[in-house]
Amino acid sequence: MVAAAGDGTRLGADAPKALIELDGTPLVVHAVRRIREAGVPVVVVVAHPDHVAATRTHVEGMADAVVPGGATRSASVRNGLRSLPDDVTVVVVHDAARALTPAAVIAATVAAVTGDVVAAAPGLAVTDTLKRLTSSGTLQTVDRDGLVAIQTPQVIVREVLDRAHEAAPDASDDLGLVEELIVDGAVAGRIVITEGSPLAMKITYEQDLHVAAALLHMDTP
Repeated sequence: MVAAAGDGTRLGADAPKALIELDGTPLVVHAVRRIREAGVPVVVVVAHPDHVAATRTHVEGMADAVVPGGATRSASVRNGLRSLPDDVTVVVVHDAARALTPAAVIAATVAAVTGDVVAAAPGLAVTDTLKRLTSSGTLQTVDRDGLVAIQTPQVIVREVLDRAHEAAPDASDDLGLVEELIVDGAVAGRIVITEGSPLAMKITYEQDLHVAAALLHMDTP
């Protein structure tokens, strides 16, 4: 599943983020190509509700279905879940905004969900110094040892992901919902973090497009 329903406001665009072009190709197309290259057998794109037809045109021949997104990211994921065939047992939730995530990263994350591992996602160790601003206005240094910046795709056993969304919660990432189920004892299993990639950067602001374009050209022989 490729979540592509964002409106692109922070990019300063007059079109959904997923339809913004990177090197002449919409972000959603870059993302779907890499999902396919990773061997994911069924690809559903969750598009901005006002741009379903345009999105379908761009991914024709690559995606199995294009469905409208909801009012929130979680609502969009639920729409995508409902459109997946019943025989899909592991769900790959990817963001069109991480359009350049290498196929090898995606494939490795999918392969990690086996045995007692119910969810996996790529991540990179945090290298910046982190500070927490307290309610009193003071700063506290955060120990970054063991901290990772999580990327997508987030690959989750379908039954677990369905349960995570049963109460229709809203969350910025599905892995967090699964974490809560495990902590509460509602689900038995582990979450693992696979090796991420700088190419999997999230495109949020206009300057990110320039960085992504440079990375794309570096990654292309």
